[in-house]
Amino acid sequence: MEKHHDARAHTAEHLFARALQNMLGFDSIQVLKVEHTDDVNRVYIRCKELSMDQIYQGMLTVNNIIDEGRVVREYTFTSLDEARKRFPDTRAYEARISGSVRVVEIDGYDHSACIREHVSNTRECQFFIVKGISRERDLIRVEYLVGDDAKHYAIRSVARLAGIAVILKANTNTLEATLKNLLEELDLLRARMRKVTEDAISSVSAVSIKDIHLYHGSFNMLDDDTLIRNAGMMISKGNDKGYMLVVFLNRREDRANIIIASNHPRLDCNALLKEMLAKYGGKGGGKADFATGYIHVVDDRIKQEVIAFIERSV
Repeated sequence: MEKHHDARAHTAEHLFARALQNMLGFDSIQVLKVEHTDDVNRVYIRCKELSMDQIYQGMLTVNNIIDEGRVVREYTFTSLDEARKRFPDTRAYEARISGSVRVVEIDGYDHSACIREHVSNTRECQFFIVKGISRERDLIRVEYLVGDDAKHYAIRSVARLAGIAVILKANTNTLEATLKNLLEELDLLRARMRKVTEDAISSVSAVSIKDIHLYHGSFNMLDDDTLIRNAGMMISKGNDKGYMLVVFLNRREDRANIIIASNHPRLDCNALLKEMLAKYGGKGGGKADFATGYIHVVDDRIKQEVIAFIERSV
């Protein structure tokens, strides 16, 4: 990568960090590390919270300072204390500084202790945009672009938003409201699906085989999480009802998700699942008391296989 690109990216990081400190308070954030690669630039910030609105405001500020064309200067001092006598607002990662220190000044806006290369005028940065943020333990990682890379990313992002708006039959002005409505409808549908699944499970009656209560349920396109949760609850509460084996099948086109749970010491759920996988194909695993996976069969043979397994095992 060209050094000039690193210089632009690093200068823009100084602008961004100062913009955040001006919004959140001088002691509220600390820049710990900056990385520059061919694809993206990253700055790691120690900060409790950083909202997208604050990121947006920070981008606006950075680009305003870039457009103003402020001069960037460098000064060398014998120590950080000497630097702060001249520039009291100097930002610094003090744990990494000893001896002489170089301070980079962005005229009338920022002073920061830094050894990296910078541009001579903020206008050289051209444009700044944040690509994404994520949390890594106690740090917030901000990925950003500068210059032509930032401009191209902004154009592509607008094109994507327009495409998404077309798919959702909305426009970019109402896209957020449309997505909010869709998420609310999705939550409602999920709640209904969970209720339908609960009702289907409650209709499953036990078959007694060698003093084992077998609960075999064969369902169609129901909620897997609800099936898994209920299978676990059934065996955890099963001591009052004696030993039981729960086998739920949930059909999905040409395959069925399978959930096996048991509280009997001689009914190994993982062993039963492996038998099913060997005969019908699929994938899965688990433990002796609980196993999940999927198999490539959706007919009534499974119940007979399970009954045969109980008769062999107990």
